[in-house]
Amino acid sequence: MKTLTTALDAAPRETRAPAPGWGLVLAGAVALGLCGCSSGTPMNSDANRPASTAPTASSAPSTSAPDVTPTLAPVPHNPEVTVSTVIRITVDGATVNAVLHNNAASASLVSQLPLELSFTDYGGQEKIASIPAPLNLDGLPSGGSAEPGTVGYYAPDQAIVLYYDSVGYYEGIIPLGTFDDVAAVRHAPAFTGIITAH
Repeated sequence: MKTLTTALDAAPRETRAPAPGWGLVLAGAVALGLCGCSSGTPMNSDANRPASTAPTASSAPSTSAPDVTPTLAPVPHNPEVTVSTVIRITVDGATVNAVLHNNAASASLVSQLPLELSFTDYGGQEKIASIPAPLNLDGLPSGGSAEPGTVGYYAPDQAIVLYYDSVGYYEGIIPLGTFDDVAAVRHAPAFTGIITAH
């Protein structure tokens, strides 16, 4: 087979530099091609690093856990009821401490304090006393249950209740918080109690 040689083939070729910017385009195309061929290995892993570049001390992966400081959400300020409000109830000469939940009913109870209330026993499970004004029940369920040591509000009777025994679910029971001396409440006869906020 004969090869034809033309004058162009025989003439010495001049070497020409590529147009400016083509090097970046070519490098970008190669990089995109490598990314497209990835097998799911993260781009910053050592497997994708060229063999000619070894990790330096500044680029070596850290073996210690990152310093993460949790950010707490601000607690809304309510001057009447904060995250929890402590109240004291005098029960037959003893002082019973209670902690109220942060809800609308507790806030409206605190706004009525101090109160002097006449407590009576009801059903061998609770001491109950009427209060002068109903509590705000916005955002609260229409009923609930109570464990011993629960401070509650019984909406149908507009009354504060100190539960010393378990009571199942009833419409109108709104738990407000907890108190600490169940025995003092259980064993007290009918009494006049003073409720104050602290």
